[in-house]
Amino acid sequence: MFNPWLAAAALAALATCVTHIFLGGRIAAGPLLRSEMNSLAKHTNYYCWHLVSAALALMAGALAWGALAPEARPAAIVGAALAAAFMAVNIAQNIAQQLSFKSHPQGAFFMVISALAATGLAHG
Repeated sequence: MFNPWLAAAALAALATCVTHIFLGGRIAAGPLLRSEMNSLAKHTNYYCWHLVSAALALMAGALAWGALAPEARPAAIVGAALAAAFMAVNIAQNIAQQLSFKSHPQGAFFMVISALAATGLAHG
């Protein structure tokens, strides 16, 4: 049975992935690569940026699979848990480093994904 809430969560995760790759590439990864930062630190951070791209794509895929196939519920649970964890990391980092959510808003993307996925899991 098709789960429209998980499908919406998957689309939100895909949109987040695309935003991360294109907008994040321009405002975060590009300046990182042009920085004078130590080469090991710079390339490790750039590697982590790519890991996030992969995690977002897998999150979208897991949620989409869960939306289409009830037997894939465990995959959707993992996708939802990742979204919730990513949101929690953003909130904790903002609080710990006294960053504003306006200047460091990434958690909002994951709040949307988490809410949609939780609703889908509750109704699936």
